Amino acid sequence: MIVAARAIHFASAMLIFGELVFALAVATPALRATGRAISVRDDGVRRRLVRVGLWSLAASIASGALWLGAQAAAMSGLPIEEAIGRDTLGLVLGKTVFGRLWILRFGLAIALGALLVALGRAGADNGKSRIAVGALAVATVYLATLAWAGHAAAGQGLDGFVQVASDAAHLLAAGAWLGALPALVVLLGNARPREVAIRATRRFSALGVASVGALVLTGVVNTWYLVGDVPALLGTEYGRLLLAKLALFVAMVAFAAVNRFVLTPQLAAEDSRPLRSLRRNATLEIAAGVAVVMIVGTLGITIPAVHQSPVWPFAYTLSLEPVYEKVGISTALVFAASVALGGAGMMSRGLRTRRSGLWVSGLVGIFVAAASSAWLLAVPAYPTTYLASPVPYSVDSIARGATLYRDRCSACHGASARGDGPTGTALPINPTDLALHDSQHRAGDLFWWIAHGIPGTPMPAFAPQLRDAQIWELITFLHAQSDAGSIATLVSGAEPPRPIVAPDFTFELTGHAQQSLRQASGTVVTVLVLYTLPRSLPRLSALAPDESRYVAAGARVVAVPRTTGSETAKPYEAISAIAGPNVGTAYAMYARQAGDEDNVGLAHAEFLIDARGYLRARWIGVPSPAADQTEELLSRIKVVKSQPPYAPPPERHGH
Repeated sequence: MIVAARAIHFASAMLIFGELVFALAVATPALRATGRAISVRDDGVRRRLVRVGLWSLAASIASGALWLGAQAAAMSGLPIEEAIGRDTLGLVLGKTVFGRLWILRFGLAIALGALLVALGRAGADNGKSRIAVGALAVATVYLATLAWAGHAAAGQGLDGFVQVASDAAHLLAAGAWLGALPALVVLLGNARPREVAIRATRRFSALGVASVGALVLTGVVNTWYLVGDVPALLGTEYGRLLLAKLALFVAMVAFAAVNRFVLTPQLAAEDSRPLRSLRRNATLEIAAGVAVVMIVGTLGITIPAVHQSPVWPFAYTLSLEPVYEKVGISTALVFAASVALGGAGMMSRGLRTRRSGLWVSGLVGIFVAAASSAWLLAVPAYPTTYLASPVPYSVDSIARGATLYRDRCSACHGASARGDGPTGTALPINPTDLALHDSQHRAGDLFWWIAHGIPGTPMPAFAPQLRDAQIWELITFLHAQSDAGSIATLVSGAEPPRPIVAPDFTFELTGHAQQSLRQASGTVVTVLVLYTLPRSLPRLSALAPDESRYVAAGARVVAVPRTTGSETAKPYEAISAIAGPNVGTAYAMYARQAGDEDNVGLAHAEFLIDARGYLRARWIGVPSPAADQTEELLSRIKVVKSQPPYAPPPERHGH
């Protein structure tokens, strides 16, 4: 019901807007140029405009009322016959953005109806023109405000403004083109003399070109925010609906292109066939446009692709893995790129010189280069390839994953996941180095292999013995172990070679409410100290008096014991945090140095974590009394805060 209500409401609002645009921007100038009466002064055109406008407005109000009732039922969980009661409707209308928008648009509909009635009754010619312009202004707002009834309204800050503005422009461009097509069909069937049809068609073509350009631009913006990437476009319900909408849009553009470049130039002849073909193509555009509006009605109640987990529909995908695994792939790709550039040059020259053989050869070269590159980069894919982990990237999920790894995987893959476990040495195929594979494969591929096994290898399937959440926790541990291994050779104070997300955790400092590492995202740098008493006492004694200096620099010091059951640093309450035992266990992995294969780590370590939650540096061991590590830390904090921040870590951590 809500899909039908939305579709009718969108279609009727676009039709009102399009009829007014056509009357003022197409029909009026065409009639004026041929010496005819201006369209809004022409009784036949005016009567049709008023009639279509009022009927469309009636459909818009009725569908809007149905939409309101369906939305109230969805919000309240009540059947629609109960949801349309005074209490529920009053709550929806007065307390929700949708309800307040509905009231505003209902007022606009009443004003638009009054203007259309006035246009039908007006006597003075100038008065009719002014009323028509006023009606167009109200219809513009009436259509554009639908942007706040869609997914764009959920955006925040500048991104939210861009989404709403883009959606509003998208609606207006669609209304100016699709909403004006019925009026064009009628004019082409009734236009006398023929010059009126010719001029109207040319003006409508210009309007269509502008509308298509706006639709493409705003469509790209909307797709960026609501879809995000190709896997989401191909692997989600929202993405597939959008592809269907795009296919219909391409068909509409194809019909419009034939009208513009083939049929319109033929109208000057006395032959009536081009005019009939124009009407037929415009009618087909309308049919495709109606299907587009039905899809729009469905998209509005479908979860955007960017918030869905894509299910990859193909057996292969493109990846850079072959570049690292096979010698010669890079050279072949460079050669393919050279062929593509040469083909582009041939195509450009052929189009300029009108030599069809040259530009066709260039096009073939580009196609062959693209197909060859795709073949070289193709790797097997699975339905889960592009899934992102629903498990938060935290010390607790890492700890649970570590337990699963120890019980299920370490016998074959070894304690450090290097494929050197005691059982693995007896297998016909050596177990995989999981630490290496985590960095080279997507998390979704790892999920599939763990759940379903790898045919032709000793790797067994762990589903359904392991639940999905447990498999993701296992992958989370493997990722943490891979990250820890990538910084094991770094000297103290060095920055990791690639961005490394610090596992999240909750803690409580004296005098402060419980908080998490990410809670102050974007504002506070964290100095995390793993300590062991009594060895760390000299360092804690140096840190505690300087706590106010760190705060002034926009940082916080969080000191937690290295191991479970360790003595806490009570004399240093300003920096000593109450935290779960998994904090020390998980971060000890990141304190590991080359050769420390048992993941033990040292007794004392310090980590600099930026405001976005990325690990930016680490220091291993208690510094000597002569070393002024406080000044070094403050200097690094200043540098980190002055640098452009990394992108925020994904809420659902996945690679």
